[in-house]
Amino acid sequence: MRSEPRKKDTPHQYMMAAWVKEAGFGSMLEEDFPPYVVDVYIPDLQLGIELDGPMGHFKKRDRERDEYLFSKYNLVIWRYQNKDVKSKFKSMFIENLLKFAQGRLDA
Repeated sequence: MRSEPRKKDTPHQYMMAAWVKEAGFGSMLEEDFPPYVVDVYIPDLQLGIELDGPMGHFKKRDRERDEYLFSKYNLVIWRYQNKDVKSKFKSMFIENLLKFAQGRLDA
């Protein structure tokens, strides 16, 4: 049984997925990594994007969750606040994604 309920995909998830595609990578929304679900998953990079909504998240719980996903699935997690995911953020995100990809693929 999953510890996190599946939620409806958000506009922010779709926006991030479009940016990932624009950078040349595929992605999946709401991907299962039992017992967790990752908002946006980029399989080629083993990278998960977590979008924290207006209610915020708990830093300690999130850190433990992210550490578990890395140790169990070798999945790196990037976290962003929904309020920060705007069109002016796009170029910085894509630039960081491409830098990460270069480092990940060179390893």
